[in-house]
Amino acid sequence: MTRRQMSWPDRVRSFIGYCLSEPLYRIFSLVPHWEFGLSSHSLSSLTYAHGALAGRRAVHLSDLHLDRYQPRHDRVVDAVEELRPDWIFITGDLLNVPEGLPHLFRFLGRLRDIAPVFITLGNHDHYSGVTVPQYVELAERHDITLLVNQTRVIKTGAGELAIAGVDDPSLHRADLSCVPPPAHQRFTLLLAHAPNILDQMEPHHEVDLILCGHSHGGQWRIPGVPTFWLPPGCNGRIAGEHRAGERRLYVNRGMGWSFLPFRWNCEPEIAVIDWINEQTQAEAA
Repeated sequence: MTRRQMSWPDRVRSFIGYCLSEPLYRIFSLVPHWEFGLSSHSLSSLTYAHGALAGRRAVHLSDLHLDRYQPRHDRVVDAVEELRPDWIFITGDLLNVPEGLPHLFRFLGRLRDIAPVFITLGNHDHYSGVTVPQYVELAERHDITLLVNQTRVIKTGAGELAIAGVDDPSLHRADLSCVPPPAHQRFTLLLAHAPNILDQMEPHHEVDLILCGHSHGGQWRIPGVPTFWLPPGCNGRIAGEHRAGERRLYVNRGMGWSFLPFRWNCEPEIAVIDWINEQTQAEAA
């Protein structure tokens, strides 16, 4: 099993995070009109060459923190529908308190009407007090695939897409033994909440792309001031694409907010992934 124990400093930070977040989310969920900087979102476009998936598209969302359904969630659903994805991936921090479950699955259910939805858990999903079996039961009821250190393989005609989803790396719950071995015409995608999954991987873990969130892109981006609002588990990876050798990781800025319902100079993000064949990539270069 490729799973590491959480260090004592991480345990302390996680406990403090839980103690602070739970009452704040409950308070601010009562005054949803206090949100600032979350009403609109931006689209990010990612392109990867893989002949067996050429012409396929996926949408990546993260950090919903969805405790109360808002009009902005309808706008996200509409935007995703217009993109006509083949798959939708959501990398954790789905909600903060148990009262958010009906609102969360209302949103996920609407996305499932568009395309198959694959989700993983983040640190706030565990802080919420909702148990993993509860998430599993609700996901199954809504025909949503929850991956907790598991893999699903989708046949795509000429090849296949392997989707490995691990539990939250920032709480050291990720078990990378679920990552499948490479295979001919297989594209392996790893869904993980926190970017520090990249630091937990070993040479034999071969993946083509890792999708993460957790950072909120810093949530507040003040010109001339280094990003300071980052939770443990980012390891300096704030947003966008990152590389470590041949490994490629994308950090989504997320849709929601952490601790305070404000985002500044850091719009929520929908990432769009398009696959093309290698010849198209060579011609574009």
